[in-house]
Amino acid sequence: MPRDFKTILCGTDFTERSSHALDYALRFARLADSLLIVAHFIHVPDGDLYTRGHWPRSFEEATERTRQQLNELCEKRLGGYAKVELLVEVGVPADQLIALAQERDVDVLVSASHGHSELRDLLLGSVAEKLIRHAPCPVFVVRQGVK
Repeated sequence: MPRDFKTILCGTDFTERSSHALDYALRFARLADSLLIVAHFIHVPDGDLYTRGHWPRSFEEATERTRQQLNELCEKRLGGYAKVELLVEVGVPADQLIALAQERDVDVLVSASHGHSELRDLLLGSVAEKLIRHAPCPVFVVRQGVK
C-alpha cells in the first residue's frame, strides 16, 4: 500500500537542476502538509561548494558557508513554507541521503538527474541511480528540462 508523504527529503547541490527538484518536493510537501527536509552534503572531492571563491580553512567554515547558501536557497524557493528542516553534513551525497532516509523514516526522496548519461556516471553511477537502487523509500527523480 502506498505511504502517505509525511516526511519528504530533497538533496541539493545548489544547481538550477537541483532547485527544480526542490520545487517538486515543495509541491509534494504542501499537498500533504509534510515535513520537508532539504539537505546538502559537503563532499570534498566533488568541489561544488568551492567554485565561488577560496577553499574554506575548515569543515566548520565550509558548513557555515553551506548553511548560508541553504538558507538563501530556501528563502528564494520555498515561499515561506513552515515545515522545513535544513541539514548540512559532511559525506558522500548518495550514501548520506540513503542513511538519512532510513534514519528519519522518509516517505519519498526527491532527486534531480542530468537527464543523460555521462562517462563519469557510467563508471561511477549517478547519485540518482544509487538512490533508486538503495533507498529505503520511493525515489522521485526529476529530469533536467522537465517542467
